[in-house]
Order: sequence, then C-alpha cells, then structure tokens
Amino acid sequence: MKKIVIAGGTGNLGKILTKEFLERGDEVFLLSREEHRSDHPALHYVLWDGEQLGDWVKKIEGADVLINLTGLSINRIFNEKNKALLLSSRVVPTSLLGKAIGTMEHPPKKWINASGVSIFNGRKTLQDETSTDFGHDFLAELAKKWEAACLNTSTPDTQKVILRISPVLLQGSGMFTELYPLAKFGLAGKVGDGKQMVSWIHGEDFKRLLLWIADLEKPDRVYHACSPNPVSNAEFMKAIRKAAHMPIGMPLPVFMAKIGARFKGVDASLLLETVPVTTILTSQRGFTFKFPYIQPAISDLADQST
Repeated sequence: MKKIVIAGGTGNLGKILTKEFLERGDEVFLLSREEHRSDHPALHYVLWDGEQLGDWVKKIEGADVLINLTGLSINRIFNEKNKALLLSSRVVPTSLLGKAIGTMEHPPKKWINASGVSIFNGRKTLQDETSTDFGHDFLAELAKKWEAACLNTSTPDTQKVILRISPVLLQGSGMFTELYPLAKFGLAGKVGDGKQMVSWIHGEDFKRLLLWIADLEKPDRVYHACSPNPVSNAEFMKAIRKAAHMPIGMPLPVFMAKIGARFKGVDASLLLETVPVTTILTSQRGFTFKFPYIQPAISDLADQST
C-alpha cells in the first residue's frame, strides 16, 4: 500500500486516478478547497486553501507520491483577467507545495507536477520530451511558469517529474464528449484548413501512464502524457465522424471558428493553434499504449456511448 496525495484531485482527471489508486489498495489523500465526505475507508479529504501553509501539511507528510493537478480550466477567453486567474491557480499552489515539502521531516518521495503540451504551441515540427523549442503564446508561457514553480523549489529528498498533459479523451467531459454528438448531425468537419496538429491521449492510457510513473524507481524529469501519434485536426474530425457513422462533416471556416469560440466563452486559439507533440520516453522506458492510434481510441469511446 502506498500513500498517494493528489492536489486538485476532485476534478475529472483526479477522480479517475483516485478510483485506480483505491482499487489497487493505496491510501489516497485529496487536497481540496471544499469539505467532502469520504465514501471509502482509504480515501481522505484534506482541507487547504492552496495559498498558505496549515495543518494540511502534516496530513501529507510521508507520502510516497504527491500529484499536483491544480489549475482552473483553460476553457475560457484569454483576456487579462482570465490570464491572471489561470496563472495564479497554477503557480501559487505549486509554489506552496514546494514550500510545504521544505518544512517536512519526511517529505514525499516523488512529486508529479502537471503541465501542458501547449508549451509547444505553434511549433512547426514534432516535439518530444527532449525538445526545448517552446512556443511563445499565452498557453506556452503559462506552462513554462507552471513548470518553473515546481522545478525552482528546493526539494532535495523528493524526485520531481513534470507531466505535460495533452487533451484527454474521456466519456463525460472534454473534446470527445463535445464533438461526438455534433458528428452525428454532420457538424464535425475540419476547423480552418484542418492542418493544425492535435495531440491527444485516451483516458485509459492516461491513468495507466500516471500509475506507471508513480511506480517508477528512477523516473525521468519530463514525460508527455500523449499518444505517440498526433494527428491533424482534419484526421481527428474524420475519426469522430467515422465512429458516429456520419460520412460528411460541415467545415468550420476560421472566421466562424472565432465567432463560435466567442459565443461559447472560450479562446479561438484552442481550436486553431497547432500543437505538434509526441512522446518517446514513455515507449523507450517500457510503457505500452493501449490506444496509440486515433481511430481505435475514438471508436472505443463511441462504443461506450451506445
């Protein structure tokens, strides 16, 4: 049995990870800004504000693995107010966790800190864990600062791992859940010219990958939580349509994508920016993807929907 601490663990990704850790017999502590009642003897909710040290520090001391998933959703307009909120919701709790670890007699053995593959937004060639050709838009800069908040803290007795997460394909939330119903009505055509790259990972592989990293004795500093086979937006949409048994999909021109994004309250760059990211270290170190290709991944989720 391992002691697992998850900050930001009440979100969608945290919930699926919690379920996996509990099922294999681990004890899980979720740092949450709201009070919750546990329905499992090995699940504990620990109240914190993500801003100041407190009694919560004692509860997470001696953890085998600390996983930091804190951060507001990026599904919003990138105005100055939202940019500040997105930055503070990531950097402040991350810096605090580093500060807390520095006070512990028995600090966590491993700290897995989330980041985003968006650190490579706008790059022209495929990027992997060894790449340093980072992007320069807001999301790329956000990821850089998030990673720095973790890496710049002094935690000599705690291994640090940066996990850059791509969009996770899940039932009930995210890209698949939004696009699959549209595909059934012939509305899932390419966005813009459809050439922008989409990095992705099936939810099953995401949770398997994170548990795999949690169990590694000597992990690398950076991993990419994405399929080794990114696809163009046009290919991604085609896979959605095929799973929905819809041969056609109405294209979405750039100007319509911008209008639609504004209407939904999200930034158009989330639809139009290219994110050409793959992974090599996961495969080199022995991890095997269950869904390395987009069509089987989408079809699996579609089958779960029927």
